[in-house]
Amino acid sequence: MSENKLETVSSIVDSYQQNDEVIEELLNDKHSSATWERYHLMGDVMRGETSEVLNLDLSSEIASAIADEPTVLAPKTSTALTEKLKAKVVQFAKPFGQMAIAASAAGLMVMGVQQNTADTDIMLPENQVVKTIPLGGIAEPVSLNFQETTRSSEKQAFVEQQRRFQALLSDHQQQIKLSSVTVGEQAKNDKAEESAK
Repeated sequence: MSENKLETVSSIVDSYQQNDEVIEELLNDKHSSATWERYHLMGDVMRGETSEVLNLDLSSEIASAIADEPTVLAPKTSTALTEKLKAKVVQFAKPFGQMAIAASAAGLMVMGVQQNTADTDIMLPENQVVKTIPLGGIAEPVSLNFQETTRSSEKQAFVEQQRRFQALLSDHQQQIKLSSVTVGEQAKNDKAEESAK
């Protein structure tokens, strides 16, 4: 509908135009009469003059809109073709998956060994005793390092850890003192240079 016709319908709704020919033309045109009806409904709603229940028959418009939509038909895919495709994908990806698993396991082993050696360097005493007699008469795996921990060895490890910690703290405090002295000397040098200028 053109802008001119919409303005004409709006002016008739607002009672600005009382031309019988225009009103007759409006009533005969299906699109213009629907617009006129919507404009009256909007005016009634804005003025609060509508009834509690609005009878809007949208079913015919919805049915026609559905009928106008195109029908999409998807072709059936054969299950044999999809099975062959899946088998090829699995066959292609299987070696990569195996390599990824092997690489992950190797990485975890390396990390575990590094972590294990770092832990044993700190906690184990320097003279580690290797027991060759199996416990309970059952042979143990060669890689198992069994060490009987005693209270005195745990206490000795704790004391050694505390000694290292105290050494780190005293070193840190000395560095703070040195940096404050250095900053103080730098400030004095800066003041001396400014006063010399």
